Amino acid sequence: MIQVIPVYVISLGRVVERRNAIKRHLDELGIHYEIIEAIDGATLSEQKVSSITCEASKNLHRGTIGCYMSHINVYEKIASRRQQLALILEDDARLSRKAVRLLKQGIEHPNFDYCFFDCDSHNDRGPVYYDTGSGKQVGCDFSCYQLSEGPQTLHAYLITESAASKRLQYAYPILKPIDLYDHLPYSIRFAAIINPKIAWVSEQSLVSFTSTKQGDVADLSFALFRRWPFFYTIRDLLRLRFWHSRREIKAKIYSGILPAGKQWKPLPSGREIILDN
Repeated sequence: MIQVIPVYVISLGRVVERRNAIKRHLDELGIHYEIIEAIDGATLSEQKVSSITCEASKNLHRGTIGCYMSHINVYEKIASRRQQLALILEDDARLSRKAVRLLKQGIEHPNFDYCFFDCDSHNDRGPVYYDTGSGKQVGCDFSCYQLSEGPQTLHAYLITESAASKRLQYAYPILKPIDLYDHLPYSIRFAAIINPKIAWVSEQSLVSFTSTKQGDVADLSFALFRRWPFFYTIRDLLRLRFWHSRREIKAKIYSGILPAGKQWKPLPSGREIILDN
């Protein structure tokens, strides 16, 4: 079966291990993809950084700027090729085998601008919620749900041609990191595939090239259990996350931050790390 949804993989050429790992992963799944050479923020000149940033963003980490430019470059390809929908992966993303059928079958009428295969459960302003009553089948037993706003992280997400084109209109100067949206002067329809889970990150995500974060799988508590979905559910229950969120949701609906009349719940913990074999 022909693959309907194109796949772009953003990968930094000098990080050979990560590139080889994502190529091996996608090859084993039989997914066709195009490697997009990531912009290495560490190599950007002061003149270049000054030309694409402003006062609000001049102190952004160079890796964050490179990440921003890399995603913008993919949007340009999507727009110029008039691709209705595309999947963008960073090289620490890992897909469920069930994702293959969805990529080959396609989504005829996407009811979103962004649909996250995986993401953090928050952004810089706090938790992100999803409307449990908004589920729409997108194929292969997957449903996407409306989000209250855009979550952080862009390691595995679908974006429509119209959303990519609109984002390009406001690409520069850079105001905030690429995965923040509240400064954009237009509305965006955010969605996510919640359950069954369709994407994760590998342990290689512990070392970031868009910030000063450095880590190792040995630093993770209960590392071996992190490949199993039940681990994150139990962790959230022990932290009373859902009990606290009910109070927060009621308060936000009362204050008008969240629209009333919807069945809001907190996003499950995202970016669940799986250990590569």
